[in-house]
This record gives sequence, C-alpha cells and structure tokens, in this order.
Amino acid sequence: MKINTETKYCQTCGIPLEIDYNNLGLEQNEEYCEYCLKNGVKLYDFSMDYLIYLWGLFPEEYYRETGIKYTSEELREVMSKRLPHIKRWKQKVNTAHIQYELIIKVQEYINRHLFDELDSDTLSRVASVSKYHFRRLFKAVCGENIGNYIQRLRLEYIAFKLITTDVSVPKLLSQINYQNKHTLSRAFKSYFNCSIPEFREKHSKVSPERKNPIQIDFSIEKISGIRVAYLKLERTQNVSHSFSVLWRQLLQFSENHKLSSKGCKYISLTLDYPLITPEEQIRFMVGVTLPQSFRIPKGFGHYEIPAGEYAVFRFKGFYHQLNRVYRHIYLDWLPTSDYALREQFTFETYIDTPEKTPASELVTDIYIPVMKKEV
Repeated sequence: MKINTETKYCQTCGIPLEIDYNNLGLEQNEEYCEYCLKNGVKLYDFSMDYLIYLWGLFPEEYYRETGIKYTSEELREVMSKRLPHIKRWKQKVNTAHIQYELIIKVQEYINRHLFDELDSDTLSRVASVSKYHFRRLFKAVCGENIGNYIQRLRLEYIAFKLITTDVSVPKLLSQINYQNKHTLSRAFKSYFNCSIPEFREKHSKVSPERKNPIQIDFSIEKISGIRVAYLKLERTQNVSHSFSVLWRQLLQFSENHKLSSKGCKYISLTLDYPLITPEEQIRFMVGVTLPQSFRIPKGFGHYEIPAGEYAVFRFKGFYHQLNRVYRHIYLDWLPTSDYALREQFTFETYIDTPEKTPASELVTDIYIPVMKKEV
C-alpha cells in the first residue's frame, strides 16, 4: 500500500492527525494523537490484529474523530493496510487476519462442550474455515495450539473440582467422561508438578493463619439468568491499560444506545479459578448487561450468565485491590462458610464508573456461584 504522504497518522492507533504546521507549538507532538500520547504510547501493547478488531467494532467513533465514514469491514480493511506501515507496528509480522469473532465463537463452543469429543475437524466447522487455517489462526490469537488449550482447560476444571468439593477421583471421572484415572494422574502431575492427593492437601491448608484479614459485607442472592454482550480482553504486559481501552469502548456503546437508562450494568466475567489458572491465561471479558429484546451487535460475544444462588460481596475502593478481595473470599471466607462453589465462573458488576467517581470510592459487586454444603 502506498501511504498518502500528505496525511499524517498517529504512529500507534493509525487515526489521521490534523496538524497545522503554520501554528505548530514547540512542545506539540507530530506523531501521536492526544489519546495515545496521554495513555502512554509504549504501554499500548495490543497485537496489531487486536487493534484492528477493536476499530471494526466502533466505526462510528472513527467517523466522529475524522469525519470519514466506513462500515466495520471497510475500516478493518483500511487499518489492515495502514498499520503495518506506521512506526508502532512496522517490522511486526501480521500472522492472523482479523477473525477474532470466529475464535470467540469457537471458545464459547469449547466452554459448552469441554469434555465432549473436540478435534480440529469439529472446531474448524464451528469457525467455518479450513482445518489448517483454523489451527494457525487459533494459535495466533490465543498463543497456544488448540490441543494444549483444551487439555489445559480440562485439567484446570478438574483441579477446581478437587479443591472445592470432596468428590472422589473415580466419581469425578464418571461425571466428566474423562479417559481414565491413570491417564488423568499422568497429565495432572505433568501440568501441576504434583500428584492429585498432594494438590488437594496443598490447597486444603492454603491459609491456616488467615493471612488475608479483610472485612467485606456479603449477602446470598438468587438471580435470574443475565444476558451479556461482551468484548474479549487480550492479556498484554499492561492489563490495566488494555482494560481501560475496552472500558472506553463499552461506555461509548452504552451511551449510543442509552443502556444505562434501561437499567443495564457494566460487567466483567472470569471463567477461570484465579488460584489455579495463570493470570495471563485467565479467560476474561468485559461487557454490559442487555434487555432480552436488544439485538446483540455485530462483533460482540454473547454470554448467558446462569440463574442460581450467588454469594455477593460488595467492595468499595480501587480496582487494583480486587485481587486481595478474591483471596479473602477463596482462602478465608469459603472454607469456613456453609457454602461450596458450584462453578468456577465469577463475575463483577460496577455500580459507578471511573469517569464520574473518584477511584477510591468505586463500588464493585462480586458474584460467586455457590450452593449449600452437604451435611
């Protein structure tokens, strides 16, 4: 692609820059837009594919900033040609086309059929691409091959059941249709570097001295199913910045459709148990709840939060302190409560937003799916 030499582009996000060279200030930057400069150019560590994916979700924002109207497909095509030639992405190899929606679709299928027969033939049909292209695309987007991804999720699910229930290994195997005890033992030890009994013992005494004292009000609530439109968070070296970019997109989407006035809430969803899954591999999404009649917009994932009983913990404070709250819930509250986890899935709803509320005053509700312990 021949770059238009008369147009300057932000050397991170690719948006056209309006520069008046006749009145250029001494400290004015000629390479980056105000947003990228303000948020730290070097910290903007998305992959190029992911950035193009995000642009395609919100072409109206591009129109508002530039006055140039594109459809999602057109804007992604423009950015696919433009970004490899600007400073932030030059020299980078673009290994996967902008097909995050396909991978999200496959991941959702895997979540629903984790212990079914899952092979490349089946999953490539779900993605509607060739088997070869699917394997290459999945690794480029997720950072691991499809076989390792499925095996890891299965072992982490089993580990979750081992430390949150008293179920025996044979009974667990019959429930999830895993191959056999010996196959599981070998795979488990290879992944967690300890045997199943050692793993259970280690986590049964993880916080004997209550090293995470914290007082948080909680309640037990029964909720109906919740419909969510979400965006996938790509884990980068600076997760907080990645989160803020998606948060900004969600706020704009919500404002455009007046969702707040309809009682919708901002939400994040975690499909893994944070004390088992490495942080960089936790399946994490940010989204907004939707009325049943609202059509899921193109480019967003769709998730139905299951109805049931939840322990709800209300926390007031900085978002970066939430990890401490989760440690309290899992290591201190849960072992001494009358409840057990029924699934590893958790979610948070945000009562207010950082744009309107001081960071120290932000209120977050954490929902943990629970059931009464058997006596």
